[in-house]
Amino acid sequence: MYKPTPLLSYFWGLFSGLIVSAFLFNTLTQTEKQPEHKNVELKSQPAAAVNKAAAGLDAPTLSLAARAELLLKYYTIRDGAEETNLAPALQQNGHLVIFQQMLQQSTADVSDLIQSTQSFTAAQFYASLVRIKQKDEEQQAKAQLELLKPVPTPAQVPGNKG
Repeated sequence: MYKPTPLLSYFWGLFSGLIVSAFLFNTLTQTEKQPEHKNVELKSQPAAAVNKAAAGLDAPTLSLAARAELLLKYYTIRDGAEETNLAPALQQNGHLVIFQQMLQQSTADVSDLIQSTQSFTAAQFYASLVRIKQKDEEQQAKAQLELLKPVPTPAQVPGNKG
């Protein structure tokens, strides 16, 4: 019968403990920081203000593509509603400000779709969100591809062989 040596048992226990503790530390630090911060807000503000505060906190961390995706999911276009003026609904829900910020931050040209944010149809809104999303995803892909490029090594000088 195999009997482990004390040194092998020591290292087995040490490494097992380190792995489990690293996993637990990583799990606890990632899951506890965000809910703890939100619980403080929930206690100190009314429910309507919490929704606006949570949206305000998450907005800077979301990319334009992610915000466009959220608006696309929230404002789905139904058959026969393509020509509906969507500006009042966005204003009422507080999303018009988000859309205006997206228009300012995006490099996508939506001037042929939206001339002013006072009045636009659901189809124009949807098309502009798709353009903003595609342009942002294109820029993110370009930035990631730049990071993947190999770093050029300096050319060796011909007379410098050491």
